[in-house]
Amino acid sequence: MSEPIASLWRLPGMQDCPVADTLKSIGGKHTPRVLHCLTARDHHFLELQRTLKPISRKVLTQELRHLEEIGLVARTETDDAHRRVRYALTPKGRSLTEILGRVYLWAVEHHGSEAASAA
Repeated sequence: MSEPIASLWRLPGMQDCPVADTLKSIGGKHTPRVLHCLTARDHHFLELQRTLKPISRKVLTQELRHLEEIGLVARTETDDAHRRVRYALTPKGRSLTEILGRVYLWAVEHHGSEAASAA
């Protein structure tokens, strides 16, 4: 870590750590998998649920609402015969998935196949 970045972690009087806050915010059990699914393309709710088996409808709804609240995911309702909802990453969400990709590579390097099979 370069010194300018490292010094940000030691600001005098800094009570909250932005890194800890971010990790807490995206630390849900299914959050990384939801973000990963949305990296490739937008998904309808049922597509996400099928892809993320065995996630329940309730838990997926909670995850998506949380990601929407923190600005990582956008929810769009289609106005056709069937009420459909699409989920997509926001620019903020896309910028985070780039970082999570690097975290994934770090995890594979330092935790081997355990991390790769969990992703």
